[in-house]
Order: sequence, then C-alpha cells, then structure tokens
Amino acid sequence: MTVLETLTKEQDKQITDAVDKITLEMLDKLDYGEEIELTEKVTLSHYCEDDIVVVNLIEDWTEVLQVLWNTEKDEIVFEAL
Repeated sequence: MTVLETLTKEQDKQITDAVDKITLEMLDKLDYGEEIELTEKVTLSHYCEDDIVVVNLIEDWTEVLQVLWNTEKDEIVFEAL
C-alpha cells in the first residue's frame, strides 16, 4: 500500500492542489536541499545530496510522491511512495 492510498480526503485534496502548481521550470531551478512551499500543508523538497525530489505533507513530513521530469519531452511524472 502506498502513502497516497492512506491519505484523508483533506490531505488528498492538498496534494492534488500542490501537484497542480508544479512546473518544469520550478523543477529545473530547484537546488539540492531546497524546499518550496506549494500550499499551506504541502512542500516540494529536493534531497540534499541525491537527485530525488519529493512532495511532502508538512505536518509530519510524510513523503507522498516522488517527482521525475524530462524537460526535453515536456514531461512530469509522479510516483506514489
């Protein structure tokens, strides 16, 4: 079971609203260790030393989605964790 499947309706809505705000430009500019608050309860976070970007619930820092992207193909993919 993924974390995404265990979310409340409110948390699911927060994640959906946050994901809608993510752009290729935002991802390309995100530095190691940087975080961007997407909504009041959700942040986009780039690991400090790895090429891993995740969408987190701020309240308990639960990683919900990993974000993968390809600028050349104009593509963003979200993988449930």
